[in-house]
Amino acid sequence: MKINQKTPILAIAVCLAMIFPSTANAGWLEIVRDFISGGIKTVVIPKAAKIAAESKPASAPAPEQSPAPKAGTQPSPEDIYDALNKLGSVCMDELAKYVPCAIGIEKSLSIGTAREKASAKARVELARIMGTYIEANTSLDETSEEDEDGVLKEANSYIADAKLSTKELVTGAQQYLSYTYIDEEATQINKGRTVYITTVVMVLNKELLGKALEDAAKGKPIGQQIISESKKGIVAIVKNVLKKKR
Repeated sequence: MKINQKTPILAIAVCLAMIFPSTANAGWLEIVRDFISGGIKTVVIPKAAKIAAESKPASAPAPEQSPAPKAGTQPSPEDIYDALNKLGSVCMDELAKYVPCAIGIEKSLSIGTAREKASAKARVELARIMGTYIEANTSLDETSEEDEDGVLKEANSYIADAKLSTKELVTGAQQYLSYTYIDEEATQINKGRTVYITTVVMVLNKELLGKALEDAAKGKPIGQQIISESKKGIVAIVKNVLKKKR
């Protein structure tokens, strides 16, 4: 498998078969963790690996404890592609209403532009999820312990009046993970000019997301303590914004 020679030196370009000191059958979360520990990466994923991963049946929930990794073995390209996409689907489908996280994807001939636009898209999506979260949590009959001052109800009225901006809703957001594919097919169409596809995962609290992903990877419901901490964090963010507006 070839790495496109036009990839910038500052981007870490790696062959998938050599990226991770993990097991070939490692759980998707274990692969994601390795990706995070390695920093921002630019990778080449063959079309065959994408097709193989996307055609796999839904995997069963991971066991409570995974077997210890075998030294010198790595996950397959299909496993890596599947793990990164699993992270995206879990964030958007299972965690958004508990621990807000969002995905931004962008394509460009410039790796920097792709990353910048993907990050912007992730922030906009995170703000949308925050708005939905606030609206859902203001419909409760009783004010929750985490929202004893009715902060979310007040925030909902501001959102309805378009007074809370995207920037304000995602105050303190953190980039959880960023990875870039080199689209080999698009690169060939563009006569060898490298086409990059960057994905950015944006969250409000990396630590809480990590805990929630642990539960999701084991097929468990998100823990009540995680949900409670997430609510408190969101209330704190919104309370700070509203305080500045008064």
